[in-house]
Amino acid sequence: MHTIVITGGHHNSALVVAREIIARGHQVIWIGHRYSSRGDTVDSAEYVEVTAAGIPFHDLVAAKLLPSLTELIRFPTGLFKTLTLLKTLRPTAVLSFGGYLGGTVALVGKYLHIPIYLHEQTVTAGRANKLIGKLSRHIFLTWPQSAKYFDKVKTEIVGLPLRPGIFSAKAKKLFTRHKPTLLVMGGKQGAHVINQFVFTNLDSLLTSFNIVHQTGTSSLTRDYDKALALKNSLKSLSDCYLPQGYVTESEIGQYLQSSDIYLGRSGAHICYELGVIGKPSILVPLMSTHDFEQQKNAKILVDAKLGSIIYESSLSFENVQKSYLALSKIKPKTIALPRNASTILVDHLLADLH
Repeated sequence: MHTIVITGGHHNSALVVAREIIARGHQVIWIGHRYSSRGDTVDSAEYVEVTAAGIPFHDLVAAKLLPSLTELIRFPTGLFKTLTLLKTLRPTAVLSFGGYLGGTVALVGKYLHIPIYLHEQTVTAGRANKLIGKLSRHIFLTWPQSAKYFDKVKTEIVGLPLRPGIFSAKAKKLFTRHKPTLLVMGGKQGAHVINQFVFTNLDSLLTSFNIVHQTGTSSLTRDYDKALALKNSLKSLSDCYLPQGYVTESEIGQYLQSSDIYLGRSGAHICYELGVIGKPSILVPLMSTHDFEQQKNAKILVDAKLGSIIYESSLSFENVQKSYLALSKIKPKTIALPRNASTILVDHLLADLH
């Protein structure tokens, strides 16, 4: 039996792979973030869903790979904690899903001669993933566009490990009112800018849409509390607005299948899922990501005539309504993307470890 450490910034697809590994009789141990951001006091979606799956979870505070004195000070502490942890756990391999935490674990794992593997979710690779790629024995890619960032001898395109509920869930009527349903999401932590847009324009939005709104559960912004307060003030329209702190793995499929259009960030996971099921989307890319990653993700859906981009500076009710009307005239179609990435990835990982 192998003991495999899973770590990195994208927990949704990582959890799919973890379950596949466990189903084949091996052990998974998770190294991740207990809290979504520094200073937050609410358990992260990663921590909640991983522990709910019965997987041992170790919280690790590591340094970001940024040229800052604060991060430089944190770097040796993160390395030492990781060294102690990996020496105790003695894993067969480390499977990283990227990000600065994944980079720290990969560095220490390589020092301890533990085989490192990487799954890259995005169309572009950040500093941490380029480093992890150099340390890795094998690199699994979601998109062919990211192959140029890694040694082609070590890479393989497998697609994104998909949450089963994306396909198994059936659409259901979420609201009694006969209006299109708008699903608003800002990634697993929420997006404060998008939340503020919804709060400011809620009355106008509700003239055209029923709304499911994932706000995130940050104790810093308290946007979920604000959404609940607004819902309670809507009177007759309160049943047309459904705030959610976080849409769980078991819920995401039904919300995607039951909504007419998506409005939100264009992270790697949601864009892949929107493409696979052919869901029209209005995308508000986070432009501070490395190499404009979210803009590139969004462009894949735009090129497939499944999406429209609205930048934060142009985010208005009028532009959302205009994008929706334009997309509603186009017959949705799915993008031909791999759907069995978790099986392929685990097949190759276990074969390589034998």
